[in-house]
Amino acid sequence: MPPRPFVNDGLWRCLCPGFPSNAVATPYITRGGPRLPHGHASRKDAASHCSRQSRAYNSSNPLFTANDSFFSQPGTSATGFRPFGEKLRPSRLRGTRDNVALAQQPTYILYEHARDEGAKGNWDEVMNICRVLIKDRGEQPNKEMYAALLHSFVDPKTGTAGKLRKVLEEMGFWNDTDGALVGQPKIELDARGCECVLEVLAVHPDYLLRDEILEYMKSRWFNLSDRARNFVVAGMLRDRHFEHALMTLEEMVRNKARVESWLFDKAMWMLLEFGEVEEAFHVLGLKEAAKGKSSGTGAVELSSALWGALLDAASHKLLLDETVLVWTAQVQPGYLKPGTGACLSVLNLASRHGDVPLATDVFRILTERGTTLSTHHYELLISAYLNANDLQAALSVILIMVDINLKVGPGTCDPLYWYLSAGTPDEDSRPMQAFRHLQDFEAAGRKIPTAAVNACIQASIARTRLDEAIEIYKALHTVSHAGPNTGTFNILFRGCHLEGRKELAMFLANEMVKLGLRPSRLTYDRLILVCLTAGDLDDAMLYYEEMVSTGATAGKKGPMKPRRNTWEALIYRCVEEGDERAVALLNDYKDGVEEPRRNIEKAVVDRFEYGIIRSADPADVGREATENTASDAVEDQHVRSTSELGRTPDAGADTELSEKRSGASS
Repeated sequence: MPPRPFVNDGLWRCLCPGFPSNAVATPYITRGGPRLPHGHASRKDAASHCSRQSRAYNSSNPLFTANDSFFSQPGTSATGFRPFGEKLRPSRLRGTRDNVALAQQPTYILYEHARDEGAKGNWDEVMNICRVLIKDRGEQPNKEMYAALLHSFVDPKTGTAGKLRKVLEEMGFWNDTDGALVGQPKIELDARGCECVLEVLAVHPDYLLRDEILEYMKSRWFNLSDRARNFVVAGMLRDRHFEHALMTLEEMVRNKARVESWLFDKAMWMLLEFGEVEEAFHVLGLKEAAKGKSSGTGAVELSSALWGALLDAASHKLLLDETVLVWTAQVQPGYLKPGTGACLSVLNLASRHGDVPLATDVFRILTERGTTLSTHHYELLISAYLNANDLQAALSVILIMVDINLKVGPGTCDPLYWYLSAGTPDEDSRPMQAFRHLQDFEAAGRKIPTAAVNACIQASIARTRLDEAIEIYKALHTVSHAGPNTGTFNILFRGCHLEGRKELAMFLANEMVKLGLRPSRLTYDRLILVCLTAGDLDDAMLYYEEMVSTGATAGKKGPMKPRRNTWEALIYRCVEEGDERAVALLNDYKDGVEEPRRNIEKAVVDRFEYGIIRSADPADVGREATENTASDAVEDQHVRSTSELGRTPDAGADTELSEKRSGASS
């Protein structure tokens, strides 16, 4: 009679707690017969075994208890893997596999199903299969079950790196001693299990655990497959270790290892998210190189969303080569239709770098889309032509704006002014070149705006060529039929101030009165500066008084005021000459300026109360000249045109700009 089988069950462990739980293998005997030995059973034997086994999963059956924390509780887990309140997902195996119960499937099929469900991230299905294998088939928890369980944590919603660590801890991954000594078996990870862990860590990053797995594989002489390297790089990207990830990716491409397309796309998306646009295009180059080595062609397939994101990021970062790469590869053939905002960014980039073909192609895209082109579109095109040193084409764009009834003001011609004033002393005068082109256009019957001529005059003055500016002014009426406006004379008054030409300023003031142009705040301000430069305090005060009275009678909110530094220069001059009008000027100055300088008031008080004559602070005098001069160019570009101000002065304004005063001065 054979001896009775040794049963290491719960009663035995209760009566003999010091006996190792895994010292003797437990031959479980089921109702259908003995358990099939794992790894040696044929499919025929497994099928016959399943035909004899008719019962389904039963929670009351005795089970292997060494690892019952994972496989002993149906529907729940002692490790806390199921969140609170989460309902048990119904098993999809029983409804999709010809409604065959799990207990009726052969053992090797159950293992295959466990691997498949683990790859899909179905943790519940894997647990159900493992419980059937342990309770019904008498299988011991092994590395195949744990590999499927580890793989199931790849699901982005239910899996976490903490759950992964918990399973590895139960497997004894961090135990240096033998599992038999601590009463719990240690299950070693094989190469496939390590790869499953790396795949999970690519979704749920944990760089410490990933390094431990890589060290473990190195110590076991496990080769890192190309698929596993893809997961390692993906995990590095999720951990924001971009430099290390790119180095590994470059090494894989250099060694002709297989790099999945999704990894390239993931790297580009994440680099774009964190503003690493140059590195994203570097990854695009790596993908082109890998594609060329594998297929012989450098064609790269990306989604339209990714191409659009690359185009947006490159144009916002002002990367010309990268933008042209995407534009020529995707937009010109018609594969990608960029949005209007992206087109404006590309147009801005083309205008900065003077890429005329790119700028004109953006206009083609916008025109085909039916976008209404406005002033700022044409201004960017003007800048593109000017940065490409094509002055005549830039002027032709300005004339096209006039032909389609778009407003051409000082701001529109601002790029033209900067281009004309940036010439070198050795080359021919750019303002005169531009004016000659305008004369040719006018001879061809084109309508020339006054703002374009004003830009030529202003550029000549910026290059300290007042006589040249006067020549352009004299011929202005032959080019622009609208004639000069208030902005024209403001520009010329600035030149008179810089050159100290008061007599010329008085002549231009008379011209302005004869043309019926109404002076602006900047007109009076610069006339005051001209008189102060010439040492004529009386004329400067008369222009100041006329400025204040004209602004008060014009129906505005308040009287016109000079600029801050002009006001201070006028007060200092009155203090130096002992003119008591400095007190009234100081009161107006304190009322009109938000933060008046204390040294201005101190100079007036010392002069007229204590008789102390304080000369103007050289720093303040220099500041008046530099600050006003620095702001002149900006203010000239935003001066109101004659059509806005009106050609006829107001009835009671008496804005002669003092013909009698200018005659007395001359």
